[in-house]
Amino acid sequence: MNQFNTPASHASQTDLGLRSFMLGTYRYMVMAMVVSMAVAYFFGNNVLLTETGQLSNIGRMMYSGPAAIGLTIGIVVLFGAVGSKLPTMSLGAVKMFLFGFAAIMGVWLSSIAVFADPMIAAKVFFMAASAFAGVSLIGYVIKKDLGSIAKFAFMVFFGFIAINILGMFVPSMAPTGGMGIIFNLVGLIAICAITAWETQNLKRIYYGTVNNPEMAEKYSAYGAASLLLSFINIFSILMSLFGGE
Repeated sequence: MNQFNTPASHASQTDLGLRSFMLGTYRYMVMAMVVSMAVAYFFGNNVLLTETGQLSNIGRMMYSGPAAIGLTIGIVVLFGAVGSKLPTMSLGAVKMFLFGFAAIMGVWLSSIAVFADPMIAAKVFFMAASAFAGVSLIGYVIKKDLGSIAKFAFMVFFGFIAINILGMFVPSMAPTGGMGIIFNLVGLIAICAITAWETQNLKRIYYGTVNNPEMAEKYSAYGAASLLLSFINIFSILMSLFGGE
C-alpha cells in the first residue's frame, strides 16, 4: 500500500520544501533590509551632511547624474556577474554579495534618513511593504507564465530610469506636475510586475535545485538581493509620489 502513498507524500514534501525556500528567501531579504536601513542612518548622519547640516561634497557627488548612471550600470553588471558564477561560488561569497549590495543601497538611500519627514517615510515604507507583499503573493500563486509581461515591464522600467537620469542633467526634461504623477505610476506598475515575475521565477529555481540544498540556499540569498532591489524601487517611487506631503 505504501507505493500508492508515494506520489502524494512526494508532493507534500516538495510543497513544504518550496515554502521553506521562499520563507528563507524573505528572511534573507529582511536581514539585508535591516543592513540597508542601518547604513542609511549612519551614512546619512555622519558622511552625507557637514557639521553645519549642509550636503557634503560626497553627498553632492552621490546624487549627481554621473553617479546615478554608474550605480545603474554597476547594479546590472554586478547581478549579471554573480548570477553567471553562482554555481561555482561558495554560500559565504553569495551572502557577502547580498549584504554588501544591501550596504550600497543603504548609502544610496541615506538622504531619506536625514531629509525626509520620519512619519511620512514610515507611512510610505508600510505602503511599499504592502504593495510588495501583494504583488509577490500574486507571483507565488498565479499559474500563468509572467515571462512575456516581465520582458515588457523591464523595458518600461529601464526607460523610466533613463528618463529620471536624463532629468538630472536636463531638469526641464524631468516630468513634473500631473505628468510626473503619471510617469511615477507607470514606473510603479512596471516594477510591481517585475516583482511578481521574480517571485514566480524563484519557484521555478527551487524546483530545479530540489536535490541540491546548497545550491538552493545560494539562489535563496541571490533572489533576496533581487527582491530587495525591487522593494527599494517600489519604496523610492512611492516616496516620489507621497514624500512631499
